[in-house]
Amino acid sequence: MRHIEIMLHDGTIGNKAVLLALSGFATGNLNSKLKQGAKSFEMKDILPSTHDYIVPPLTPEEEKAQVQRSLLTFMSNFPGAEKYGLRPK
Repeated sequence: MRHIEIMLHDGTIGNKAVLLALSGFATGNLNSKLKQGAKSFEMKDILPSTHDYIVPPLTPEEEKAQVQRSLLTFMSNFPGAEKYGLRPK
């Protein structure tokens, strides 16, 4: 523990790494206590003020590409999708 404190003090571990570690531990801990079928916690629920710092918002072009990839993946999961050339990349 002492070495981690020294590394934090010296700046070896940055704020982003600490926030990622804390959000991972917190979401994992809270999600393990949820009942079956309940909505799981995400990083934006645990650390809302720092979510945009950790995961920057997508540009409009990236959002469009993400929607297209999601739709292609969804369509390629159906039986016989190979006939139509639908394969996720």
